[in-house]
Amino acid sequence: MSDIEVVIGDGSVTIRRSGRSAPIVAQVLGVDRNPDGEVTRLWLDRLVHRPGEAWTGAWSVHGAVSSIIERSRVGAVGALDRPPESP
Repeated sequence: MSDIEVVIGDGSVTIRRSGRSAPIVAQVLGVDRNPDGEVTRLWLDRLVHRPGEAWTGAWSVHGAVSSIIERSRVGAVGALDRPPESP
């Protein structure tokens, strides 16, 4: 696991990992936003993570050919995390 800082620029993203001095810069191919305009998902032009790597913090990552990073919904209650209803 690694702590990640994601800085979104104009058409690019800069990713900094804790413990590493060199940032990773990738071009943004696509963006999803929530109704408030906040970026929720970014499609990148390259892999910015290693196989099996998990990110901690505000962003998660997945992808095989290029990386897709998604903003984690800390504290959000989704359909799968909802407690079972009482009879």
